[in-house]
Amino acid sequence: MNHFNKPINRLNTSSLKWDSIKIRTEKENVLPFWVADSDYMTAKPIMEALTSRIKNGAFGYTYIDQEYLEIVKNWVWRRYQYRIEKDWIVTTPGIVPALFFAINALTTPEAKIIIQSPVYNPFYSVIINNNRKILENKLLPIDNTYQMDFINLEALLKEGAEMMILCSPHNPVGRVWTEAEILKVVKLCKQYNCLLVSDEIHCDLVFKEYPFISIGKYFHLYDKMIICTAPSKTFNIAGLMTSNIIIKDLTLREKFKRELSIRSIGDPNLFGIEACKAAYTKCDDWLEAQVKHIQKNAMLVNQYFKKHIPEAKIAKLEGTYLMWIDMRFMHLTSEALVKKLIDYGIFVNPGAMYGADYDGFIRLNIACPQQQLQKGLEIIGKFVAEYK
Repeated sequence: MNHFNKPINRLNTSSLKWDSIKIRTEKENVLPFWVADSDYMTAKPIMEALTSRIKNGAFGYTYIDQEYLEIVKNWVWRRYQYRIEKDWIVTTPGIVPALFFAINALTTPEAKIIIQSPVYNPFYSVIINNNRKILENKLLPIDNTYQMDFINLEALLKEGAEMMILCSPHNPVGRVWTEAEILKVVKLCKQYNCLLVSDEIHCDLVFKEYPFISIGKYFHLYDKMIICTAPSKTFNIAGLMTSNIIIKDLTLREKFKRELSIRSIGDPNLFGIEACKAAYTKCDDWLEAQVKHIQKNAMLVNQYFKKHIPEAKIAKLEGTYLMWIDMRFMHLTSEALVKKLIDYGIFVNPGAMYGADYDGFIRLNIACPQQQLQKGLEIIGKFVAEYK
């Protein structure tokens, strides 16, 4: 059996995705297709590395050693062809906290910050909770995909935006931005002296037809950029709370590190460190196999909807394992859609959480065995057929 089609029982493991369902829905036996982690075991070398570390038996304080930094440095060069120095890497327990601290440390009070909606919902909260102002550069829906609105983006930059948070690849619309698009964003941010922060957590999970381009390829053009990376989504180790924030500019980096120190934010735990080392040195084949599995799952979703729910519009998936589905033909709010789907036995994310203009959309996590996905699709199909 394909490793990624092998069922794994995640119940009673303190899984947010599975074990909190009963609390959130007040129902039993609801299949989760919501929070972005995957429903298959991580790569064997990672499990072996963690097992070996556990056998040592002592789990005291740890630190980020030179081997770890060298491994991260080599990973970004080997996979994405941009060079960094080891001292550019700042570790944090997660990317969302890093975004929060970057906003607080590197922008002025009440600063304007650009995001591209529909977008990962914590982008909104980290800005609001820092008492900054959101500027929405809404993505343009064109056929079954989304494009950046560069005319509006430049207008917002002219307003004096101090920071732009780029989601690359984009969650939830599944775009992998082209080299031309990334370069244009970098040049615009440079022109208007705007700090560009790129959340690249899904960068490993892209289809070969859509090569990922990091903003890091353009550090030679513009220093005022921050790249947020992590092995968490790629290798299903989000619970190990390990992220690598890449900051070339010394002044920005020292301000960011000072913010972490003031907040008493330490390095990742020792298991996260060991897992990242193994992931970035021994798991390339596993990663490639996973990407192929996700692509097959995306094809399954598209085929099922085309046959059974043709009225829905699915954004073309180029990267991530999150599918963005326009269900507005049902004439239901996202909240109503989610509640009704829960009654049928499936839990998905409501589109409105990614932006007020996306009521009636849903986000579907397809990082699971195909049998589980097929069951989820049939539940959605049954709901739509009976509701219509």
